[in-house]
Amino acid sequence: MRFVNAAIVALAALATLGGYFQEKKRLAAILAMPAAAARELYEKAQVRRDRVMWLLTAVLAVAAIVAVVLVKVRR
Repeated sequence: MRFVNAAIVALAALATLGGYFQEKKRLAAILAMPAAAARELYEKAQVRRDRVMWLLTAVLAVAAIVAVVLVKVRR
């Protein structure tokens, strides 16, 4: 069990580190762009982030509903 916990922590650390380097690269690219192009890139990324958050929220809501239904059915 300790190995599984250590693996989960290691994966979380790698994901965080990867996100940091990805964001650092993105910011460097934005700083190198003209202002109009940087703003357009930012707005496209914001729309993409919003879509992902809506999708994640919908998936979690459906999972919660399924969990409640399964708990009620098993009783």
